[in-house]
Amino acid sequence: MSELSAKIDEFFHITERGSDLKTEIKGGVITFLAMFYILAVNPAILSAATGPELFDQLVTATALASCISCILMGLYAKFPIALAPGMGINAFVAYTIVLGMGFTYNQALLVVLVSGIAFFVLTVSGLRKKILHAIPIEMKLAITAGIGFFIVVVGLFNAGIIIHANGSALELGDFSAPGTNLALVCIIITMFFWARNNWGAVLIGIVATIVIGLTGGALFGWDTVVNGAQLIPGVGTAAITGIVSMPDFGLIGAVFDIGSIETTMWLAFIVSTISLIIIDMFDTTGTIVGVARSAGMMDEKGEIKGNEKALEVDAVATVLGAVAGTSTTTSFIESSTGISVGARTGLMAVIVGLLFMVTLFFVPVFAIITPACTVGALFLVGLSMVTALREVQWNDRTTVATVFVTLFMMGLSGSITNGIALGTITYIICMVGEGKWKDVSPILWIFEIIFLAHFIIIYEVVPNL
Repeated sequence: MSELSAKIDEFFHITERGSDLKTEIKGGVITFLAMFYILAVNPAILSAATGPELFDQLVTATALASCISCILMGLYAKFPIALAPGMGINAFVAYTIVLGMGFTYNQALLVVLVSGIAFFVLTVSGLRKKILHAIPIEMKLAITAGIGFFIVVVGLFNAGIIIHANGSALELGDFSAPGTNLALVCIIITMFFWARNNWGAVLIGIVATIVIGLTGGALFGWDTVVNGAQLIPGVGTAAITGIVSMPDFGLIGAVFDIGSIETTMWLAFIVSTISLIIIDMFDTTGTIVGVARSAGMMDEKGEIKGNEKALEVDAVATVLGAVAGTSTTTSFIESSTGISVGARTGLMAVIVGLLFMVTLFFVPVFAIITPACTVGALFLVGLSMVTALREVQWNDRTTVATVFVTLFMMGLSGSITNGIALGTITYIICMVGEGKWKDVSPILWIFEIIFLAHFIIIYEVVPNL
């Protein structure tokens, strides 16, 4: 072993954790490939809030936030977990905060920034555990599954598979359109390899759909536009403009250029911030526990070595992501793919970060990756989150009502905040009805008051009665 290798081994405790340098590098490469899709999906979702003209800047922001966060996780927490802008949270920022509540994208980034700072304070102070404990398990499961449902609806709608209807809320889209059929092919390919337990299912689905779309566009003139977005790669706004380019850092610091926020919007700002904190708490805690269990880093008491530092980095990553110009950056469960081949240290995360750095110079490539090419990824992410429902106690009335309202209001109202708010209110109503109001934590009562005030002011409930 060379002197450099020895120092790397000592710094990351590679041998101590039962790994070696080659395995850590291999784990980093595999993890990067497993989460590579975020470079296409995140900008595609956030473009709904910014407009397609900022797509290149969003790709750069995504890669930059992922790069810095992964390297920080590896060097500081020395934990084998990679980070990137989180799925579900990006849709929350685009469709709920910007399109739903009326904030500008820069103002939405401020919500992300504040939630990251708050999450950091809650983590280092120990309050994070108390808040998590105050939220009942049925609500945690409902929120996780609801976000999965929300993601799938967004993906299917953007790909033209479902559309708005006149006689009902939604209906199937135009299946005579090449782009819609391409989206269906993407889902089929992704699900096929997922069913075969192939870790690269998402990557295979994206690449295969791109190849099919490019071929169809070139040979048969395929072209479909849905909701202003091109579905066939290589044509129209999704045409190939190049391979290599200098990164466009135009969104860096945009969070500090928020303009003026109307007085009536501040309550919505607070509600959005609380929602982001809650979502990030569930997401991060669940991911870190899952990865630690896979890596054998959990002791007999259920304690995780490096857990607090990993949570701190996750919170800082959200702040860094907001400054870079993207939505909440969080820990990725795809890190388990690297764990599965033997990676056990922070070097794996550093390798992932370095690979994200390389992608900063290949932004034009991602412009051809359309919603039809990423719908399989969204479908799979949503599918994995909805599996939380298997832990629901279906024989309990309060649980069933809470889960039902949260799940469907998230997906069908197009708002994660609405789902959390109405689910919280439903839970408290049922607990009071059962005579168990004393079992509702003070924190949940505070959340309900804030959510009710939000509905009254934002949706003008009182004037319309």
